[in-house]
Amino acid sequence: MKKRAYEGFSLIKETETDGFIYGEITDHLHYDDDVGCLTGDGFVQAPDGSRAGVIWQVEDIVSVSVCIEPEEDRWGVYNVWFDRPIKSNADIVHNFRRVLPLLKEAYHEATGKRN
Repeated sequence: MKKRAYEGFSLIKETETDGFIYGEITDHLHYDDDVGCLTGDGFVQAPDGSRAGVIWQVEDIVSVSVCIEPEEDRWGVYNVWFDRPIKSNADIVHNFRRVLPLLKEAYHEATGKRN
């Protein structure tokens, strides 16, 4: 049986919005700066269970850009800019929901599916 992309990494249930949910690779509570966690790796799971990678950092503007085009086992890897340092689960929920419209558009462009 073929493994799904990012198998073995945890989904953060609190982030679930419109069937999309953030999965964690880098521990978002492991601060890399005095103000919190400013960079990390994760993934997003779509309502259909498909996944895409996320390389994130904190900047002044919420943004998404393609890092790796869609492949057989994932609908791409994206550079994502969050607008808030992460110090708690509430911060990861806030950041995920702020960037989700852009991730939904990336999902649609990569898969041709609308949610």
